[in-house]
Amino acid sequence: MLFCSFPLVAQQGEIIPLSAKVGTVIDAEENAFYNIFPEIKGFESAQFYQVRPNRIVARIVFVEYTNKRITRKAFTLRQFTELQNSVNRFPMITDKDRKALGENFSYLETVAVLESIPLNQYVSVKHRNGKRITGTLLSFDGKWLEIQTPVSIVSLPIWNLERISYRQKLVKHPRWKPVIFIMCAATGLGLSEIWNVQTNPRIEMVWHFRFLGTVLGLLAASEVMNSVDILATPKQVFALTPAEMDRLKK
Repeated sequence: MLFCSFPLVAQQGEIIPLSAKVGTVIDAEENAFYNIFPEIKGFESAQFYQVRPNRIVARIVFVEYTNKRITRKAFTLRQFTELQNSVNRFPMITDKDRKALGENFSYLETVAVLESIPLNQYVSVKHRNGKRITGTLLSFDGKWLEIQTPVSIVSLPIWNLERISYRQKLVKHPRWKPVIFIMCAATGLGLSEIWNVQTNPRIEMVWHFRFLGTVLGLLAASEVMNSVDILATPKQVFALTPAEMDRLKK
């Protein structure tokens, strides 16, 4: 069998179905269930065209770093018939099968998933060069993510990303609030006492530093509480490429 890549051009020939079980357009779930093109990473869809009596060409669409690519694969009539027989030996794919297999094709829903992430959420992305960027998601326009890191605002195209980790909805933990506020206030007071011991100020300044330390501890408590809520909320990891998805499963 020949295997080669071509630019996106119109395919000549008559469309023919591979099997009544898949119809004229093979989708990702059918491809995996019937094991039609197991070598194609990022498979999205395929169609078969009869270009000559003994020559059939499959036009295959696949996703590579969120970009759609097209490749073609040529079959003789005998090879096509063998593939038909292989598919026909399988049972008909069911909705249950599709649902189970659909979890393996999240890369086909990249834009929809990224659009579902609420803005101002803390995210962590893995660049295709291996670098990880963490920060607050400021915007997503369908192609570019804008992330506020601790030092700058970074714009990243989704075709350069392999993975994103995020928290869909922040889970609040109000029962922890009194404990955290008391601990932060006590920490602030403790630091002020250390300062008093080291500097030995006048008695009125001793109480001033105690009050100041307690207030600063309480002010910091709200930020600590927010951080605790973020860290205690389970995060979701979404693979933007099939290769990254395979690595996450290992």
